Amino acid sequence: MKKSFRCVTAPLLSLAVLAATCLPAWAKPNISVSITTEKEVVVMEQGKKVVKKVPAKAATSGDVLHYTLTYVNKGNEPAANAVINNPVPKGTVYVANSATGTNTEITFSNDGGKTYAPPVKLTYEVKLPSGEMEKRISTPSDYTNIRWTIKSIAPSATGTVGFMVHIK
Repeated sequence: MKKSFRCVTAPLLSLAVLAATCLPAWAKPNISVSITTEKEVVVMEQGKKVVKKVPAKAATSGDVLHYTLTYVNKGNEPAANAVINNPVPKGTVYVANSATGTNTEITFSNDGGKTYAPPVKLTYEVKLPSGEMEKRISTPSDYTNIRWTIKSIAPSATGTVGFMVHIK
C-alpha cells in the first residue's frame, strides 16, 4: 500500500549539504535529500576550449551554477508523490529549461512559493496605464521557486533532480 508523502527542503542559500525535513513523522517512507553545487569553467584540452563542471567553492557574477539534489528513501515503504521544493537563490536567475528529474512533475513559482504551475500556466498581473489589469506569462527570470513532485520512490531507491542558475 502506497502512502502519500510530502518532503520539503529548507531554503537553498549556501553551497553546503542540505537535509530535508520530511513530514509526517509517522510515515514509513523516510526521504533524505542532499545537494551539491558545481560551476561551469572553461579549460583548455588538446588546444580546444572545453566547458567543465567543478565543485563551486566560490562564485562570482556571470557564473553558471548547477544544483543537483540527490534523494533516497531510507524507509521501508514506498513514498508516493514526494515533493521537493527549492528556492531559486537570491542574486541568481533560473536558466530556462534546466530543471531535470526522472519520474517527476516539475512546476515553478513566481510568488515565493505560495503557488506553483507549469511554465506555460505561470502568470502574473500588470497594471496598464489605462488602469486595467493584464495577465502575462512569467519568464524564467521571474521564477522564485522550483517544485518537483516525484510519483514514487521505492524503499532504498535513490534519484536526482536538478537545475541551473546564472549569477547576476
